[in-house]
Amino acid sequence: MIKNLTINRNRNNTNGVFSIEDRKFFYKLLSISDYKKEMNGYEVIKNVYPVANLIFNGVVNNKNGLLLYEYEESINKNCGLLVDLFANNNSYSKDSYLFDRILLLYKNSFQGSFKVVKSKTSDIFFKDRIKSRLDIYYNKKFFEEVENISFDFCDYKISNINFEKIVTSLRKFFNNRKEEHCVISQCDPNDLNIGTKPIVLDYLAGGYNPFMAEFAVFFWYCIAQGNYFSIVYNKNEYVNHPSIIRKIDKVTFRKNTLIHHINHKRKEFLVNYIEKVVSPLLKKARADYNWYEDFKNYLVMRIISVFDISKMKYEDKLLSLAYLDIFYNRLNVRKISQLVKIINEL
Repeated sequence: MIKNLTINRNRNNTNGVFSIEDRKFFYKLLSISDYKKEMNGYEVIKNVYPVANLIFNGVVNNKNGLLLYEYEESINKNCGLLVDLFANNNSYSKDSYLFDRILLLYKNSFQGSFKVVKSKTSDIFFKDRIKSRLDIYYNKKFFEEVENISFDFCDYKISNINFEKIVTSLRKFFNNRKEEHCVISQCDPNDLNIGTKPIVLDYLAGGYNPFMAEFAVFFWYCIAQGNYFSIVYNKNEYVNHPSIIRKIDKVTFRKNTLIHHINHKRKEFLVNYIEKVVSPLLKKARADYNWYEDFKNYLVMRIISVFDISKMKYEDKLLSLAYLDIFYNRLNVRKISQLVKIINEL
């Protein structure tokens, strides 16, 4: 009567799907601290976004909490998630009604919750990773190695990257955050957390989150993580959505030149997200708001703290460093339209 259909163990939790007779359930087993965070996030998110139906939650022992959600039937193998739209062979225009439905959800949710507050809910993806990841991943040897790397990428000459200085700047930025322009979100808008119904999944960082943190995560998934880095370094995530693996971006390094062919549907989706969601909200921000300063810090933190780039194969290490150098060191963007132009040139 009870069948275990899938199980996925990762560094943060164990999750999967099981069924009783013909009824499916999605479960997550988390540490007590993460369990409390997800419960708090769910309570906030459910008032703004369509979410999964939570049917049970409780502490199962002194170390773990269990969340049991009703399985979302619109999601099946290679079907129902944002990742599946990027994996299929349709043109962007053919699926535009699905993309637009997702964009409208975020536009309305952000417009209705946008305000300046001090928030810590996103720390689990950013500030907390300074000690748990950056201080562990990167050492003096790596800093020196990076400074000696030089190569060409797009129209940029990537060289003399002071990685240690950037890490120091990130530490200062995240330790001195005060009030920020925030929206209600779950701060992890990746391909596997957004359903085309639409529906939003995963509520660990749910609540008021810095708008630029949300944007930076979304941006990085569209540029490189969703169609490349996650497929290469976290392939198990896609056990139920393997079609995206066949659409992995092509990255080549020859004659000291690095080339990254970004998925064209992702670029179009990102540009539409900026024009329909980000741009209108920035018009409501404070006149003195330096949005790009926030954005680049959140973005670079995302680039170097999801995976350990010091252990990547050489061309992947270069790709991470290229985007880090361009967006953190090279650009001084003031208008969101300038960022759109840069995306189209990549």
